[in-house]
Amino acid sequence: MRHAVVFGALVAIGVLSAPRAEACGGFFCSQAPIDQAGERIVFGVNGSSIEAHIQIQYQGEAKKFAWVVPVQAKPTLSVGSAQLFTYLDMVTQPRFQLQWDQSCQPLFPPGTVFSPPAAEADSGGGQDGGVVVVSREDVGPYDAATLTADDAVALREWLTTNGYDIPEAAGEALTPYVGNGYYFVALKLQQDKDVGDLRPIVLKSESNRPCVPIRLTAIAARPDMPIIAYVLAQKRAIPMNYRHVLINPTRVDWLGGGRNYPMVATAAVDEAGGRAFLTEFAGSSTSFAQGFAQNFGRGYNTAALSAFPHPVDFTQQMLYQGFLGDSVVQGLLRKYIPMPASLVSQGVPESQFYNFMWNYRSAIDSDPGRPAFDAQGFAQALETQVVEPLKGATALLNAHPYLTRLYTTMSAQEMTVDPDFDFNSDAPDVSNVFTAKAHYESCQTDFSQREVRIELPDGRFFFTKFNQPVTQGPNAERVEQYSDVGAPLVIQDNGPAILGVIQGLGGGIATQSCGCGATDAGSAALLTLVLGAWSLRRRRD
Repeated sequence: MRHAVVFGALVAIGVLSAPRAEACGGFFCSQAPIDQAGERIVFGVNGSSIEAHIQIQYQGEAKKFAWVVPVQAKPTLSVGSAQLFTYLDMVTQPRFQLQWDQSCQPLFPPGTVFSPPAAEADSGGGQDGGVVVVSREDVGPYDAATLTADDAVALREWLTTNGYDIPEAAGEALTPYVGNGYYFVALKLQQDKDVGDLRPIVLKSESNRPCVPIRLTAIAARPDMPIIAYVLAQKRAIPMNYRHVLINPTRVDWLGGGRNYPMVATAAVDEAGGRAFLTEFAGSSTSFAQGFAQNFGRGYNTAALSAFPHPVDFTQQMLYQGFLGDSVVQGLLRKYIPMPASLVSQGVPESQFYNFMWNYRSAIDSDPGRPAFDAQGFAQALETQVVEPLKGATALLNAHPYLTRLYTTMSAQEMTVDPDFDFNSDAPDVSNVFTAKAHYESCQTDFSQREVRIELPDGRFFFTKFNQPVTQGPNAERVEQYSDVGAPLVIQDNGPAILGVIQGLGGGIATQSCGCGATDAGSAALLTLVLGAWSLRRRRD
């Protein structure tokens, strides 16, 4: 049975990919989805306060939508911008880049990169059978309630009575949060809202360590559900009660642009015990803050828009100002500028009308049922629902100089411990761009038969063919445990085992970087010395 309730910070029934940010010249565009879909949250940590932007992803009937998340301290609520998630996904997701020599034409042009596929009610106030309604308010499209409770059964009953579709298993899952004095934020859509109106929610509360309440997520989790946490702070974030894992790069399908990366990452997490995170990016956020401001934080002037009393002129000015056709803008267009009945009867596509409205000025003016255009109302709605959330996202990025992107996949049976994160100023930066050298050992017309030598930056090399990545050896290069200071404790170093695999397949460690694809040569004694020195260095690392 599928329940419409969404538990925890990150889970939803059905996964919808966020749209890729791209200029398309109109409000209704055909936009390709981001390859790496996942449940996503952005933390901004500043001293003793945390600001969490949570993307709510849901597929189903609007009236059945429900979302509940436990929070350690009393939160304040607002709506966020989906563009923040879209942008952070694009600039930080892993990319695999091959540097080809020119022995023959490469399978992909030099410089090609690939980003692999990587979610009725009490009026507020008072106590109700062990449940305290701390606040009740409209937040964007949501009817939002903040609750406390001293009994998990009573909390579930309150939620069910007030229109939340709560499975019986929720009572047990809520118990540890109730026992630890958590607050609970419960959301459902307002009666006049639809699923297309869903927005990220922003929770601000007092705390100094980000934590994901994953135990509630288990109720509705799908197998190997991807989870991405972005942590904006002063230094690198590290998992404290989960392990940290690095992937084995020889298992990645480099010739396929890293398309099997999610499978390798999932297997690496499983090899680390099922509760571990990969660091996919860690470094300065300054350039990202600037890029976001340039792409999404333009100088919107909604006051100027309100001076255009005709909907055609109004929308043309929206385009000039750079408003993107996301779901929020599209919903507002439908509300304030409904399609004329004559165009609907003619079967004019919605996208054609809204993208080329100036061609339909006469149809709009002659529409007998058209209400008076509310330019001021539309401008104010754009300000509160689009511009202000973008300003909030821009301020969040500007306020924190360091960004960490952490990734894992988990199934329900693994969601027994809530992951929390701390910070380690000794932990190194991590690039999201993986690079390697590539050379064709042969140049058959049939690309699938060409053998390619891949050399990693550390000198290890191996051979592969198109659609035939290395399938032997561990998926995890190394399993570690971080603390808040110093280097991580190495739990498992698979470097020697990986080297043994690629040696068995004809690879090894390059004695020099030749870049020409010639098989490394040298005396057996020299190769043994190099391998011994490499193994010793790895053990010391």
